[in-house]
Amino acid sequence: MTIQLVAYLLPAILAVLAVPLALGMVPPNPLYGFRTSKTLSSPDVWYPANRFAGWLMIAAGALTLCFNYVFLSLRSDWSDASVIPWLAGALVVFMLLGAVASMLYLRKL
Repeated sequence: MTIQLVAYLLPAILAVLAVPLALGMVPPNPLYGFRTSKTLSSPDVWYPANRFAGWLMIAAGALTLCFNYVFLSLRSDWSDASVIPWLAGALVVFMLLGAVASMLYLRKL
């Protein structure tokens, strides 16, 4: 169960949580969204920045799901202890890439 949780459930949850951001449904707030001093300073910055970050989070979740599926198919003989760091690492790497791209986009707003 731990393998499926890390490989599939966590990336799917993160992607689903990003949908309202990508659709521009989340107003400026201090708890949920791509929150920086710049995004919180104006709705004119908040909405485009959060839409962009939301789509990247969805993409990161999808890429993680694909990577983890392929990885588990190729490494079915590995122990759980050997596989989990790779699965979690894929999620972290794809989310960090999305965060960096979101920060670069934010600099242009």
